[in-house]
Amino acid sequence: MNIPSKTKRDTLVVALLVLILSWSIVYIFLDYQFKNSLHEQFNRLSQSTEKLFNLKVEKQKREYEIKLDNILKVDGLAEAVAENNYKQIDAIVSIYYKRLVLFDRNVKILTFRSPKGITLYRAHKPEFYGDKLNKKRKLIVDTNTLQKSFSGFEVGKLEMTYRVTKPIFYNDKYVGNVEVGIDPVTFIEDLNKILKTEVGIAIDKSLLSVMLNRSFLDIDDKYVLINGSEELKNYFTKNSDAKSDLFKVEMNIKLQNHLFETLGYLVVGFDTSEIVQKDKEFMYSLFFTMAIMMLLLGIVLHQGFNQMLKYFTKQAYTDILTKMKNRQALNQKLYSGKSNVLILSDIKEFSLLNELYGIDVGNEVLIQVGKAFEKFASKHSMSAYRISSDEYVLLKQGMDFEADKYNELLDELHHTINSLAIHIDKLDETLNIEIYSGIAHNYSHSLENAQMALKQARKKSLAYLAYSKNVDTKKYSEHVIGIKKIIRYALEHKNVIPFFQPITDKNGRVIKYEALVRIVDFENGEKNIIFPDDFLPIAIKSGLYVDITKEMLMHSLSFFVHREEKISINFLPNDFLNQSIMDTFMTLISKFDSPQKIIVEITEQESIEDFERFVKIVKKLRKIGVLIAIDDFGSGYANYAHILRIKPDYLKIDGSLIKNILTDKESKVLVNSIIHFARDLNIKTVAEYVENEEIFEMLKKYGVDEFQGYYFGRPTDLINEHKI
Repeated sequence: MNIPSKTKRDTLVVALLVLILSWSIVYIFLDYQFKNSLHEQFNRLSQSTEKLFNLKVEKQKREYEIKLDNILKVDGLAEAVAENNYKQIDAIVSIYYKRLVLFDRNVKILTFRSPKGITLYRAHKPEFYGDKLNKKRKLIVDTNTLQKSFSGFEVGKLEMTYRVTKPIFYNDKYVGNVEVGIDPVTFIEDLNKILKTEVGIAIDKSLLSVMLNRSFLDIDDKYVLINGSEELKNYFTKNSDAKSDLFKVEMNIKLQNHLFETLGYLVVGFDTSEIVQKDKEFMYSLFFTMAIMMLLLGIVLHQGFNQMLKYFTKQAYTDILTKMKNRQALNQKLYSGKSNVLILSDIKEFSLLNELYGIDVGNEVLIQVGKAFEKFASKHSMSAYRISSDEYVLLKQGMDFEADKYNELLDELHHTINSLAIHIDKLDETLNIEIYSGIAHNYSHSLENAQMALKQARKKSLAYLAYSKNVDTKKYSEHVIGIKKIIRYALEHKNVIPFFQPITDKNGRVIKYEALVRIVDFENGEKNIIFPDDFLPIAIKSGLYVDITKEMLMHSLSFFVHREEKISINFLPNDFLNQSIMDTFMTLISKFDSPQKIIVEITEQESIEDFERFVKIVKKLRKIGVLIAIDDFGSGYANYAHILRIKPDYLKIDGSLIKNILTDKESKVLVNSIIHFARDLNIKTVAEYVENEEIFEMLKKYGVDEFQGYYFGRPTDLINEHKI
């Protein structure tokens, strides 16, 4: 049967229109993709610039801190600063300033000041004479007040500089500070060579009143460009309508002073014209190649295309091992916008099964468990998925969720899976497994919520658990990340410090102090004190605890090495098994004339990794003279046999018993028994949480030897004389 010519022509026209429309869509799509790719490239370039810039700032800061330290170590300099002896300072410092300038041509100024902010000596390049800033600059005021190093960007009379300060001490007394000013060009001069970017510096117009006799280039209503390449200047001098879309500019890298106040931004520019040209050439080539391929595919694969599409789609949404629907298939359902009930299950200790029997056996277990889930799903009008190694999902859409109604369903599921008798040809035995489950009801977040419920079920050894706000761990995870950041910053900036609480004898005379760890955190320029309950558990889990302990040992023992009072420091039992901690401790002990001034308070724990090794190290410490105390004795984990092995010098009675001793009979009995037990073994007792005179008098009658609590004094920063 012949097809009429008109029909053929109409068919050809329709085919051509479809083909042209397809090409147009492909062209638009490719153009969009390339533009999006260009945007992503620029973002990555900007991020790389920011990372390199911050790394260079941090590197330069540390280098100049070291150089300033080396200058301050020169004999006679600290004395000259203390005596305000300009000639002596000049005689010592001038040669070092020349070396600094030779080391870095961008060094602008080196200044020594008294504690009142008065300039004692200033060395600067001939072209840099504008450092006539207010003597009450925050950087200098904070250096004088806190007597510690600070660094950050500052705006002066002629330009922006990066400042690094160091406190100066003479005979352990603060006598002034030294400051070096660096041209920020040193941070940006290599960036454009490395990343092929154009880099400049913009500052807030509100700071212009400080910078005199300078001409600036307006960026917008708020910022001006004070440093920058010709390309950047050309970009900002053009009319906004005339600015080329091919030159991309971003300004989001902050230039901050030591109080984290933003003074300006790093301006990053990038000429994309070459990339755009190459992308267009590639796009045209790809477009025409694809057009030809589409023509050929349309002719050759017209009949087979749908079959191929179905095949590859099925492969993309199917788990290779079990042939179940996979994570991609589940995501498609979850993002459909329909309400659903989701049950997430995993196999208890599946990794052990793999280790014992091998991966092949483990795979066979996964296949048979998957079949059981599919059978259960079919029975209850649900869909079954395997989304990772040993995790399975049951999904039911369009249902209102009432957790109680699903208890029977979950009981049936667990009975079904846990009673499976899994037969493996390679094994003579039959394997049995158990599962944990979490259930949630939501739209796109049901899987995430079910994972949190499953995690809590596993943690609490429950067969299954429904999601609720009580099991939501997102906020806690954010809290942990924030605390880790604070700890790392505190360690880096020497903000892990000891507070000391007095311990008295029966007459109320202070005979020793206990060192208590604190973190000083500066948030928006304000100082906050963070207590150990808020950061130590996180530090222990994240591997930061050892560094905190070493910082505490160095600060505490160095401060008390020449004092009359004894110093009591806290150890966890496993600290004795950490070589790094013990090396630091032994080095510090050697600086004491009498190691008996040092008391190690061992906090009780339920278990010690190697008790025999622990006892051996304690005996070694006692042999060299260090005194041993058991902290929080009576808190519930006390092992009297361990006490007899350790033979401590002190037992510190747990504060929870002392706080309630006036009203609680059981506390009185326990405290009395501890005192008699200690007295029989010739061990002194220390009572914590002594908060008033009535408790103090009662404990003296009972026979307590030493006392600690708010009645005698709160923990105090004796080093810096700050109290809390």
